[in-house]
Amino acid sequence: MSRYLVTLLAGALVLAVLALLWLRHENGNLSRSFETANRVASEQKTTIGMLKNQLSVAGQLSRRNESAQVALREQLEKAREDASRREQTVTRLLNENEAFRRWYSTRLPDAVRRLHTRAACASAGDCRQRMPEGEPLPDAGK
Repeated sequence: MSRYLVTLLAGALVLAVLALLWLRHENGNLSRSFETANRVASEQKTTIGMLKNQLSVAGQLSRRNESAQVALREQLEKAREDASRREQTVTRLLNENEAFRRWYSTRLPDAVRRLHTRAACASAGDCRQRMPEGEPLPDAGK
């Protein structure tokens, strides 16, 4: 019976060593998985921080754009009102003043008409090419 007991104990010892090795292997796998999860979580936390910052910047830009649009709309409305007032003034003066009416109905000089009939510029560079710096604009009074 002692031989049987020794064999049984040896078998139990082998099983315990095998279980210990398997647990060590599993512990290593779990440690690597835990490190990977921590690294991914850290990267995601960094990404979330960057995205929050970008969202904040985008919100600030949006608010600035909205304010600028409101200011431009106000300027446009003021310009429309000014243009309407000028047009009303011109109409009133035309109706009241014969000399002004004659001056207003005279034909513009050719140089001025050419400036008004010029093709639109596709870009600022095109306009600069059409109006060289060395040549002054023709005098509208001639």
